[in-house]
Amino acid sequence: MRAKFISILLLASLAGSALTGCASDKGKETTGKSAAPSASQPVVKAFIMGGAKFPDGEDINNNPWMTMLRKETGVDLQIQYGPAAADEYMNKLNLLLASGDIPDLYFIPSANQSWLMDNAKLGAIMKLDGKLDAYSNLKNAVYPETWDAVTYNGGIYGIPVLADGNSATDNVYIRKDWLDKLKLDVPKTLDDYIKVAKAFKDQDPDGNGKADTLGLIAYDNMLAWSNMFGAFGVIPGYWMEKNGTLVPADIQPEMKDALAYIHQLFADKVLDNEWPITKKGTYEEKVANGKAGLYESSWAAARSEIQTSKQNDPNADWIAIAPPVGPGGKQGVFGGARYKSIAVISSKAQNVDAILKLLDWQAVPENRDKFVFGFDQYGENFMYTKKDGAIEMNFDNHNKYGYRQQLMLMQPKELNEQKMEALGPQFKLNDMIKLSNQYGIPNAFTGAPTPAMVDNQSALDKLRQETFTKIIIGDLPVSAFDDFVASYKAKGGDIIMKEVADWYNNKK
Repeated sequence: MRAKFISILLLASLAGSALTGCASDKGKETTGKSAAPSASQPVVKAFIMGGAKFPDGEDINNNPWMTMLRKETGVDLQIQYGPAAADEYMNKLNLLLASGDIPDLYFIPSANQSWLMDNAKLGAIMKLDGKLDAYSNLKNAVYPETWDAVTYNGGIYGIPVLADGNSATDNVYIRKDWLDKLKLDVPKTLDDYIKVAKAFKDQDPDGNGKADTLGLIAYDNMLAWSNMFGAFGVIPGYWMEKNGTLVPADIQPEMKDALAYIHQLFADKVLDNEWPITKKGTYEEKVANGKAGLYESSWAAARSEIQTSKQNDPNADWIAIAPPVGPGGKQGVFGGARYKSIAVISSKAQNVDAILKLLDWQAVPENRDKFVFGFDQYGENFMYTKKDGAIEMNFDNHNKYGYRQQLMLMQPKELNEQKMEALGPQFKLNDMIKLSNQYGIPNAFTGAPTPAMVDNQSALDKLRQETFTKIIIGDLPVSAFDDFVASYKAKGGDIIMKEVADWYNNKK
């Protein structure tokens, strides 16, 4: 890992002049116009993911919310806007660090824990032990167990930023109008699900006289249809508690049973046979275009592809249902991490207290809400109106000033139900989040990547994806799962299991 980091340094030294060009790449990233720092305010340079659009005359550094933020906190926050895609963002961040143009504060996606540990080891990240004690709002805004994810050698090297819907992930959705037309009940068991999927595929539920509807749909990320695995009590890539310790779900007998079952669905063409080459966008198009009536998607699906489906077909009646109950009585979807990203402070930062003060201010609910519902002239009767005691968003202004939520650097520990209701009571987002949380199967390992994970997990994940895909589509027999288990253990899995077991025992 050290060699890899040094190679990035060398690459950046050769590409130095290119950094300025990257920073002004239209549509991807921009430094924006920076207001002159106030002599009385400490300056904090931050690097965040980009992607938002701005009204004429505004950018990420010059807008009403940034002016309010600087005034309220006394901190002159100056943001460099990075790429919107996570991998491009991390590449840009590495180049910034290697070039010496190091942000004081930046945010890394939760999937990049290994990167955090590598750079903590190299001394590039500020150790926060003791520094957080004076900022109670910030400390209390983080779930206690999530600090494990940012701990290296007993020290804290980041601040977990919670997800907007807390740990909610997916629900299963079904077209009730199709069920009614075919005189079918809402499915409950796995067998019920398959019966309905076959009917949706074979019995022309849209009534157009064509064999163009699908049964179960999926795409190349197996977590996107985790309810099929959850019916056997396992989630690909997750850890589970078994016999008093933690074990990887990937190598459990229940996973073999799940793969055997799903392979038969593929062989019978109940499972869409295009899934290995289907991307998320195409998956959602099949829903929006009325070709699918049973699928798994985000708790927020009602505001995206389901809404498009209803616009395309006013008769489309979608409801969220519980995931299928499997033969052993198990059910569930993949549970989300309790944080979406990690706030990181550079070891070179000069104004650490100013950074923590800024984040601590944002950890106060009424301050965070200014980035949701607006403030002063940008609040009531602009960003929202009140009707019968309920808040209704003005979606024209909500979307026009959507960038403001990228300035909300912390998220509430408690679900912001008022926000979810304001986004449209017809979408029932609070109910969707609660349903997802009810059936979410959590990843039992919540710590930072262990040393063996850093060295081997990517290869093991690739091995899992390739093997499971081949078993499902029939390129490998189900018995190949046993060979996969042996390879998994030999290629670092045994060491990882030992490290995770030690971590788990130390937590008891």
